Amino acid sequence: MIRSSLPPAILEQLDLSTLEEEKGSFLGEELSEYFSDLLYTCQFKGALIRIALLFEHKSYVDHDLPFQIHLYTGGFWERCRKQKIERTPIIPIVIYHGEREWQPGLLSDCFKDLPSMIKPFIPDSEYIFVDLSSWKDEEIKDSLFVMVSMKFCMLIFKNVFHPDTFRENIKEYFELASSLFEDEDGLKIIKNAIEYIFKTTDLQPEYVAETIGSVSQKGKELAMTTAERLISEGIMMGRNEGVELGMYNEKFQTIMNLQKYNMKPEEIADITNLTPEKVKEILAAGDKGLDLLIGDNATKH
Repeated sequence: MIRSSLPPAILEQLDLSTLEEEKGSFLGEELSEYFSDLLYTCQFKGALIRIALLFEHKSYVDHDLPFQIHLYTGGFWERCRKQKIERTPIIPIVIYHGEREWQPGLLSDCFKDLPSMIKPFIPDSEYIFVDLSSWKDEEIKDSLFVMVSMKFCMLIFKNVFHPDTFRENIKEYFELASSLFEDEDGLKIIKNAIEYIFKTTDLQPEYVAETIGSVSQKGKELAMTTAERLISEGIMMGRNEGVELGMYNEKFQTIMNLQKYNMKPEEIADITNLTPEKVKEILAAGDKGLDLLIGDNATKH
C-alpha cells in the first residue's frame, strides 16, 4: 500500500528495507470513531520519518477529514513532547472506501468563505488520499500480497537461526501469512518457507505441520507432503550436503518470487540476508542464478 501510494520522488529516497511498524494505535479516543491507524518508521535520505496509514471507517464523504488529520499529527507530536521523544515528520496516507468518488481539500477548505488574506494563517498540511473505488481489485490484492509476503519472509530469514525465538513465534509468522494460503503464488512462498524451515532447523515435521495446521489445514497438508518428499530425497535427517544445497535453492526461489512483484534489489537483499550487489547478479543471471548463489559466500555477515 505504501509503495503504491507515495509519489515516485519520495519513494526513490525512501529506504523501504528499514520500514518498521510501531505497535499500538495513536488515534486517541476522539479520532478512533473515524479511523483505524497503522504507523511506520522509515529512513528517508538517512533521516527518520513516519508514515501513517489511516483507514477511514466511514463509507461516505466527510469534509472534516483535513481537520481530523491535523488532530492526528498534532496529537502524535504532543505525545512526543510529553514523552521526550524526538519529533519526526509524518506522511499521512488516508484510505477511503466509499462508493462516491471524492477528492478532499486542505484544512483551509473547511472554512466557509475564507478571505484570501486570512488563508495564510490556516496551517494547511498536505496528505495522500487513496480512493479505493478507483483501484482495480487486482491492484489492491497485489499491494496487500507484497506487504504480507515481505513481512513473512523477513521474519523467517531473520529468526530461523535463533531456535528458541523461532519455535516460540512460528505460529505467529504463519498467522501473519494466512492470506497467502488462498493464492497460488502465495502457496509457492509458503512452500518455500516450509522447505527452508525443514532444512535449517531441528524442528520435527509433525510439530511444524501441527503448528501450521492451526492456521490452515491446507498448510498442514503441504508441510507433511513436503517433509515426506525431503525425507525420501535424503535431504532431511542430518545429510548436511543436501541441507546446504536445499538452503541455497530455497533462497534462490524466494529471490525470484519477490522480483515478480517489482521489489528493489535492496529490499530483497534485506529480506534474504544477501548484499544488494549479489541480488542484482542473481537476477541478471536468471536460471543460472542458483549457481552464483552456491558459488559465493554473499551473506552480509
